[in-house]
Amino acid sequence: MQLVLHTHGLRLDVAAGIFHLTDGEHERSISPELIDSISVLSGDCLLTARAVRLAAAAEVPIYFHDDFGEADACLRSAYFESLARRRRGQVYFSDSVAGAAWVVAQFLLKTDAQVDNLRYLSNRRKKHSEELGAAAGAMEKTKEHWEALAKQKPSPKWASQVMGHEGAIARTYWQALSAALPAEWQFAGRSRRPAQDPYNALTNYCYGILYARVERTLFAAGLDPHLGILHADEYDRPTLAYDLIEPFRPWVDRFLLQQILQFKLDLATVEARDGGWWITHAAKKELVPNFNQYFQGLTLWRGQRAKREGQIYRHAQDLARTIDSSTQRPN
Repeated sequence: MQLVLHTHGLRLDVAAGIFHLTDGEHERSISPELIDSISVLSGDCLLTARAVRLAAAAEVPIYFHDDFGEADACLRSAYFESLARRRRGQVYFSDSVAGAAWVVAQFLLKTDAQVDNLRYLSNRRKKHSEELGAAAGAMEKTKEHWEALAKQKPSPKWASQVMGHEGAIARTYWQALSAALPAEWQFAGRSRRPAQDPYNALTNYCYGILYARVERTLFAAGLDPHLGILHADEYDRPTLAYDLIEPFRPWVDRFLLQQILQFKLDLATVEARDGGWWITHAAKKELVPNFNQYFQGLTLWRGQRAKREGQIYRHAQDLARTIDSSTQRPN
C-alpha cells in the first residue's frame, strides 16, 4: 500500500512503534508492515525524525512530489546497495545488443497497449470508430520497423532512431485519442512542464506518480534505477525507470479515459495559472486514491493475471533475470 500525504498541516510521527497520522482533528495509526512507500504531495506536511527513521528501518522509501506529480526527492535507507555483480551486469547489458532488444521490446509492448486503448475508445465513441481504427491499424504496421533496431548495439545514433520512431507512433496515437475525446478535453499535442491544456495536466501528474512506483520496483528487484539504456546519458536521473515505464504509460491513459468517459473528472479538476494548467489541490485528494486503487486492480498482461502494481514488479524481476543470464561468463 502507498501512504499518500496530501493534507495541509498533516503530521506523520511514531507512537507505540507504528506510524501515527494527525491533522489536528483526525488521527490514524498504521503499521509500517502495511506500507511499501510514502508519497508526500503537500509542502505543508510535517514528518518527524522518528517517522523518517521508522520508514528507513522498515525499508519504506519516502518520495516528495512536485506540482507536476514527479518525484523530485527521495529518502530511503542508507544501507541499500545493489548487488555488485548485478550492477556490473547492468553496465554490460546497457551496451549490448541484448539491451537494445529489451528496449525495443518495451516499445512494442507500449504500442500494443496504446492500440488497445484506441479500440477501447472506439467502442465507446462510435462516431469516431473509423478514425480510431485507422490509427490503430497504422500503429500496428510500424512493428516491422523495430526489427532492425533490435539487432544493433546501443549508441547515440541508435537512441535517436528509436526516439524518432517512437515519436512518430506517439503522434498518431495522441492525435487519434484527442479527436475522440469530449470537446473540453481535446488537446493539440503532448505538452509538459507546464501542461498547456487540462488533459495533459492530468496525464503529466499521473505519469509522475507512476515514475515513483517504477523506481521503487527496480530497487525491490535489486536493480540500479540510474543505469538505463535508452536514456543512459541523462546524468543523475533514474534512467532505467524511464526505460521500464514505457509499457505501463498506456495504463495511465486508460485510467484517465475511464475517469473522463464515466464523468468522474470535469474541468473543475484543473486550473489555469502561471502559463499552464495544473491539478487543483482539492482534486488531488480524490484523484490520487482512485489512481492507487486502479493499480491495485487485476489485469491480464503478458499471459498472466495479477494486480497492475504486481505486474510492474514482475516485469522488473524479468529484467533482472535477463541481465543475469545475458552477462554470465563461463568459468
